[in-house]
Amino acid sequence: MSNSVVSVISRFLEEYTTTTPNKLKVVDAYLLYILLTGAMQFLYCLLVGTFPFNSFLSGFISCVGSFILAVFNFP
Repeated sequence: MSNSVVSVISRFLEEYTTTTPNKLKVVDAYLLYILLTGAMQFLYCLLVGTFPFNSFLSGFISCVGSFILAVFNFP
């Protein structure tokens, strides 16, 4: 089973690097950055606490909004 998963992932990466336009790769990198930023904020909130909850909420909602706008505004 793990061999087939590895082959699927390697084929996906190979086709992604060869057939995806550079403009789309830049958008994908931006979306990955926003996703990781939101995930880090959420993890920090879980581990440390929610003392400045308004700050967490504004940062997290900003990440979600930026992600949604980037996805739906790409031509």
